[in-house]
Amino acid sequence: MTQEAKIALVLRIDAKVCQVEIEGKREQLPLRGRLFEFGARRPVAVGDQVKVIQDKDGGVIEEVLPRRSKLSRSGGPEGGEEKIVATNISKVMVVSSIREPNFHPLLVDRILAGAARQELPVALIISKMDRDKKKAAGEWIELYRSLGYEVYPCSIAAGKETTEVLEQVRELLHKNVSVLSGLSGVGKSSLINHLIPGLELRIGSLSRIRQGKHTTTSTQLISLPGGGHVLDTPGIRNFNLFSVGTQELSFYFPELRELVPQCEFRDCTHLHEESCAVRRALEAGEIHPDRYYSYCSIYADAVGD
Repeated sequence: MTQEAKIALVLRIDAKVCQVEIEGKREQLPLRGRLFEFGARRPVAVGDQVKVIQDKDGGVIEEVLPRRSKLSRSGGPEGGEEKIVATNISKVMVVSSIREPNFHPLLVDRILAGAARQELPVALIISKMDRDKKKAAGEWIELYRSLGYEVYPCSIAAGKETTEVLEQVRELLHKNVSVLSGLSGVGKSSLINHLIPGLELRIGSLSRIRQGKHTTTSTQLISLPGGGHVLDTPGIRNFNLFSVGTQELSFYFPELRELVPQCEFRDCTHLHEESCAVRRALEAGEIHPDRYYSYCSIYADAVGD
């Protein structure tokens, strides 16, 4: 029986079956049993390139090829196994609405730190700017841009579209393999639908979100007409870094990273030491208190408090 090996792209995973793209065609293939050896529950992730063996009776995913990049988090609030959000991506887009739901700096900072750990380029998209009646977005835009992050404040509301910014985001999507991550209800799928007409990703009302129901129920990799891929992910409530060390954590916050060499002790935690350059900067108003809170929160996760 003649067998043929091909390279495929994993678009979606349902249990032990994957939807893959092979030479422009979408197929559903099972995983070879040996991929689950050594206790691997999730041997394949969305975005993986895989080796597929096909014959006249069908095909099977034989091997996962080496990953160029990945974004991952802890599989649970108390640690557990690594949960890979996406692989082989070139841009992480952190999406947080300014209202409904309110801007969530802790979640934003956790995802930014996770991306920094993997040396992945990031962009912060602040959505629903048309609902910013109290002009709260200005502080966050200024803060994150001052730290060197790309920030795109945008609105897709009819008559209030931020046309120039939306075009910049559209260009990013077409140039990259992007993953969008953020809370449920921040408008990830709505944003993609607006920027790429014809995709018609499922979206839900805010009332559904408040009841804890995710509109996007599984991660899927979408090939965009005109170039690029985007991973639309289910909304998340938390993003715990997997097996992060306390001594490495400060390097994932650019404003802390600059100050670490000025601390008296090499193993400074930046939590209580009197000779800590980070704490001095915090007291002087040179570090935003929410950013410092995010650092402390992730640190507590790392030590298991």
